[in-house]
Amino acid sequence: MAYLKKMLVVFCLLVSASFSEASGVISEQIYFLEEDGRHALVYTTSRSDYSKYNMWFRNREGYKTEDYIKDFLYIYPDEYTWDTASKNGYTLLKLPGKSFAGLERIDLEAGLQISEDGVYNFNNWRDKVKTPDGHYGLWNSPGNFKKIAYSWVFPINLEPFEYKANRKGKWVRRHNTITYYGSNVNDLEFHITYRPSSHAIYEALRKKLADEKQVEIAQEPKGVKITVAATVLYPSGVAVLSDRGKSVLCKVAETLKDRKSVNIIIEGHTDNVPISPKLVSTFATNWELASARSINIVHFLIEKGIEESRFESRAFSFQRPIASNETEEGKAKNRRIELLLEENGGK
Repeated sequence: MAYLKKMLVVFCLLVSASFSEASGVISEQIYFLEEDGRHALVYTTSRSDYSKYNMWFRNREGYKTEDYIKDFLYIYPDEYTWDTASKNGYTLLKLPGKSFAGLERIDLEAGLQISEDGVYNFNNWRDKVKTPDGHYGLWNSPGNFKKIAYSWVFPINLEPFEYKANRKGKWVRRHNTITYYGSNVNDLEFHITYRPSSHAIYEALRKKLADEKQVEIAQEPKGVKITVAATVLYPSGVAVLSDRGKSVLCKVAETLKDRKSVNIIIEGHTDNVPISPKLVSTFATNWELASARSINIVHFLIEKGIEESRFESRAFSFQRPIASNETEEGKAKNRRIELLLEENGGK
């Protein structure tokens, strides 16, 4: 039913001999996706005429029984026993009946693939392993789910792109939430594809800056990151924008000017070489140099028509290197400006 980091958690419903074919399980599962796109709070509830429920955990070496529920925020009812013997390869948590609810924080890693352009593809049955009695994905036993709703709630920085199931049902999208509604179904495999809300900006910037050297564009969960080598924007030891730097920033401004839902964070980074004696009267340390370069970019983009309220300026000096400062090549990589473009929820 849900994936924990390096451990599959399979939720199922098992019943006593008093189970009636006329009855059935009505269940909901809601993923509250976190902003990193890799974790979620998952709320699960089921209602039925069953006299008991079993939750299945695939066995993990070194785990004690309580370790399997360490990521649960709560389980209702808070009365259960453990069965470590009846199902080969699984540990069962046995709950009394007729209703069940649980909330857990999960790592989606086992079911998640992320493309180079930052698109997330989740499959709840990616490992293709079945239970001893042949069940897989999201399942119920004995019998099918009478009714089931499977929902994903996306944060503002992420949006659903494609979604499908292997069983017949109805998908409904409301705002930034998608829900599958199924009747008389079982062994459900879901494919959920989502991406950062800024994906359109990412694609636009990739086209706009395609010919620019030493300019990298990356799609990240919270937005887009543009990394520009400091030499593109500024001569060595200087905080006055070069003509080439202005040309690059004009292209950025053209793309972002009318996208008012995007905030712009400018970060200045340097290598660890101290400011030269002839420049120390202008920039006492690399902190001042990094700060001046960041602020000057803010001013330039404001002049190009982007609202001042959308900016934040940061300076990190040499404190956040992305390469070793022991080599000239590494130092060159560390001398950079990063523009972080993040959704703010505006229009």
